[in-house]
Amino acid sequence: MLFDIRPKSSRSDLFDRENELRELDRAVDHGRPLTLVLGIRRIGKTSLVKAFLGERRGLYLDARGVSRRSELYERIGDGLYSSLSRVRRLLEGIRGVSFSAAGVEVRWRGSDSVSFMGLLQEINRRGERFILVVDEVQSLKPPLSAELRNLIAYSYDNLENISLVISGSEIGLLRSFLGVDNPSSPLYGRYVHEVHVERFSGGLSREFLVEGFKEEGLKPPGKTIEEAVELFDGIVGWLVFFGRSYADGTRNISRIFDMAVNLALEELKKLNEREKIILKAIAEGADSWSRVRSLVSEKRGIVLPKSTLTRIIDKLEMMSIVKDYEFLDPIYREACRKLRP
Repeated sequence: MLFDIRPKSSRSDLFDRENELRELDRAVDHGRPLTLVLGIRRIGKTSLVKAFLGERRGLYLDARGVSRRSELYERIGDGLYSSLSRVRRLLEGIRGVSFSAAGVEVRWRGSDSVSFMGLLQEINRRGERFILVVDEVQSLKPPLSAELRNLIAYSYDNLENISLVISGSEIGLLRSFLGVDNPSSPLYGRYVHEVHVERFSGGLSREFLVEGFKEEGLKPPGKTIEEAVELFDGIVGWLVFFGRSYADGTRNISRIFDMAVNLALEELKKLNEREKIILKAIAEGADSWSRVRSLVSEKRGIVLPKSTLTRIIDKLEMMSIVKDYEFLDPIYREACRKLRP
């Protein structure tokens, strides 16, 4: 169902992502060791990589919220269990991996154990293509971040049967995490294939909504469809949010828009105070470095050091919230206007 708010897991459930799927298929079939799937928040990256993996042997690993090694290995076990019918043969006989009706157990401590690196080495020895998808890897903190970066570099150089697919919405931070342009990074200078997931055009957004409502047995007024196309700017996650909310009985589009803004606002509240102040200034019309500094000074009574302002703006761009003083998502622009630093 197009308006299912959970990530899609089947290619047949995706809407108009054939080109991206073909590009991923081609990268893996040609043995590309590392592919990045890039796009802003809620554009559909997770659905894309899960649907891609749904017909192949591999492991999907969501790095969001992982702060301890035990959590990492829980995610590995869960990911292997969800694709067990496709990967069991590759896993059988690997020390530290056992199966039960409850799931897959990965033992990572003790004599009869396996590390994540060791698991991939053993799978690689089976001589068959295996895909490791890591979603939002840049959210990991040390020491796990360094371990995953070293694992990615080792796999790139040594595991010819392992294809890595790394997905992320904070595009600049993801590239910085990998360090392909950083001489001190183990991945420095490596070729990385990139697949960019773009927003829908107005026409595709309209078609997506019409098709989704048809699945729900609904036919909203054309004016409502057009207003949603305009408000949600081709960002698939927000189109799904609108469609699901409308189908479930919330027929006031302004109310749905406000609900989306409040969701974005909750995410933005995790930023620090200076980041919030600068985003609010950009949301209020500051369209250059100097105008941001002036507006912050006038409205907040704070004169930010030049280096601090530059660093924060660079970070906000690396997080893919803004680019060239423009918001990449209109929902986040409205949410920033409601921020209370």
